[in-house]
Amino acid sequence: MIKYVILFIHLIGLSIYQLFFGDVTASQKIPDKIKAGEEVIVEIYITKENVNGFAKVQQTLPSGFFAEVIDAKGATFSFKENTVKFIWMALPSDNQFTISYKLKTTVDVVGDFSIGGKFSFISDNERKNVDIPASSITISKHDNIVAEEKLPETTVESTNTAEAVSQNVEETIAPTNQVKVEIATTRTIEKTGEKYKVTLKINQKNLDGFAKYSDAIPAGFIATTDNPEGGIFSYNEGEAKILWMSAPKKEEFTVSYFIEPTNDSKNGTFDINGSLSYLENDETQKHIINSTSFTYNAQPLAQVEPEKVVETPKENKSTATEPSKPKENKVVTTEKQPSTAPEVTSIPNAEKGVTYKVQVGAGHQTVSKNYFASKFNLNESVAIENHDGWIKYIVGKFTEYKQAKDKRNDIRNNIKTAFVTAYNQGKRITVQEALMISNQKWYQ
Repeated sequence: MIKYVILFIHLIGLSIYQLFFGDVTASQKIPDKIKAGEEVIVEIYITKENVNGFAKVQQTLPSGFFAEVIDAKGATFSFKENTVKFIWMALPSDNQFTISYKLKTTVDVVGDFSIGGKFSFISDNERKNVDIPASSITISKHDNIVAEEKLPETTVESTNTAEAVSQNVEETIAPTNQVKVEIATTRTIEKTGEKYKVTLKINQKNLDGFAKYSDAIPAGFIATTDNPEGGIFSYNEGEAKILWMSAPKKEEFTVSYFIEPTNDSKNGTFDINGSLSYLENDETQKHIINSTSFTYNAQPLAQVEPEKVVETPKENKSTATEPSKPKENKVVTTEKQPSTAPEVTSIPNAEKGVTYKVQVGAGHQTVSKNYFASKFNLNESVAIENHDGWIKYIVGKFTEYKQAKDKRNDIRNNIKTAFVTAYNQGKRITVQEALMISNQKWYQ
């Protein structure tokens, strides 16, 4: 009796969890019997929950089957080499939606078949998959099903929680078209001025669909974009990434980015380690890239030289006691700045979701609260953000990219270099990633 009570409590808990924390699901409905050469409709149901941006539905059909789109819900539809694909750059806004296509067979196709698939999407910059459970379908010749034509046609609806139904007939499973992906990489690091250019040459065969190149950046350095070869570059928490929704088709291509030192950089030799993740027969594989080293020797800070230049003429024009006055003024200035911290260096509360802001400046030292107002006539509340070894000055907070873009255009009347920044759960990301996550349009 106690066992049944415990089981009942678990079932209630599971129901409550699913009620409040639903998962991404995918299911399909296919008629279980058709005649060879006939045409039927396949419907695929998607519950996307909080998923937005890029996504794909893919199914592999048996030989002799053909597909023709009916309703793609804004996706790009394709049918090639027995593979059905619906690809979205941005998923529909509806939490639940249905896509459909016509399924046909040639007149000589007969037997029992199984059709499944996958719904793939991007979450936290990673590719996730949800299986579309397989549905069984029996194809019969016209001459052999006269008696069956009078019977009502039944359909079998499969969901991702459905159990397989045992059958007495051995099914013909759709071919999986197994493809072997071959990857070879070479990474080089070249010093260019005060930066280091990291270049990765990729030689590939059969690389297709989602791919991600990532490198771990040593402490004291940051990464900035150069040539992502059609991918989306991002740098966050010591990791540089290039993300492709559809990997380049060229057998050989190169990508590159820059490494820049911060104020915390120390002299020494550092290693760059990383990997290239890709899909092989719908399974994620990881190619480890050999470690590459570079040597950093810090040059004397440029900030020190102006101080010496300033002090020299003052010693020529003034008495020995006069040089101390500018130093006192500098101390007074730095003492005043903390008093303005609540207005200028305010730390924002924890943020949720995707937000957009406008960056108006950056440096390695804080400025007074009226700096932007007096120098640029900017009458906006300016917040401070510490990011990648820089002090960055931020204006506004918007949930819509267009609002931030309009604010940037307005601010550019005073500050020509202002630009839009993006955040997800308070962490800075690229604008491209934010637009994909929030399912918003880019405005020029």
